[in-house]
Amino acid sequence: MMLKQIVLALMFLLFLVSSEYIPIYYPEQPLLLKAAQTLGVLSLALLLDSLVGGVVSRVKLYKLRYFLSKISSYIIYIIALVIGMGIWIEQTQSLVVAMGFIGAGIAIALQRPLMNLVGFLVLITIRPYEVGHRIEIGQERGDVIDIQLMYTKIMEIGGDSNYDQFTGKIKEIPNAFVMEKTISNYSGDFNFIWEEMAIPITYSSNLKKARKVMEDAANEVTEKFIEDSEKQLKKMTYKYLFEPRDVMPTVYVIPTDNWIELRLRFIVDSKHRRRHVNPVFEKILNKIQKAKDITISSRTSARVWDATRTRKSY
Repeated sequence: MMLKQIVLALMFLLFLVSSEYIPIYYPEQPLLLKAAQTLGVLSLALLLDSLVGGVVSRVKLYKLRYFLSKISSYIIYIIALVIGMGIWIEQTQSLVVAMGFIGAGIAIALQRPLMNLVGFLVLITIRPYEVGHRIEIGQERGDVIDIQLMYTKIMEIGGDSNYDQFTGKIKEIPNAFVMEKTISNYSGDFNFIWEEMAIPITYSSNLKKARKVMEDAANEVTEKFIEDSEKQLKKMTYKYLFEPRDVMPTVYVIPTDNWIELRLRFIVDSKHRRRHVNPVFEKILNKIQKAKDITISSRTSARVWDATRTRKSY
């Protein structure tokens, strides 16, 4: 980093000195002077970006560090662009006219990139999602790791089959998608999702005890989320026309031809589904294995001998 800054500083000084001596030795080469001045502005912008980046990198809060880095870079390069255009177009009126023609040409030739830029403006003003949020936009799902002028970068997550764990792929989504696709935000105003777990038991099992086993297991694991989720839901009622929902673990009973399905509904952190679902299942399984009056059913053990159930299913 230090070597890069030294090289950029030397380049800036070289172009600065060149811009002083070119009019003396090459008075009939105005383009050469403008080129030297433009390169000097560019090298200075790169040097300032590197220096500011070094200072910002010392900020410990990663979100603040990210935003300071982005904002400072944008400001530096926008100022450098304006100065560079001023070097080549000397009169203000000509500059305005030139920018108008350039803008019209860009609007026609670069329609899609412009839509991405408009999408970027939407992202920094309306903020449908931010860095760190877990989102689904179109068919893409993942955690937002960077928002650039043209693209949003996400760390991809898998589907429900692997409980939204990272796949290791980094994908770039055009910012124009913000205005074209449906956005699902898993961690905007509410950082939790409801998970459901189905466990079949035989008709001869102790239903009341089985329900309590499942609810207790979920309570032990998700107790720390319940209070936080209730606060977030209450806060949402001040922002949206929204009725709070019960976040306590609940077991629903669904009768089938072969077994009783107990469906446990409980709340988990939206970014760590498997980390919380797995211990809930392990606790339930351990308690059921110790209980003599609860039997997990399956297709091979769900034979019902008669309507009065005089014999146990096996």
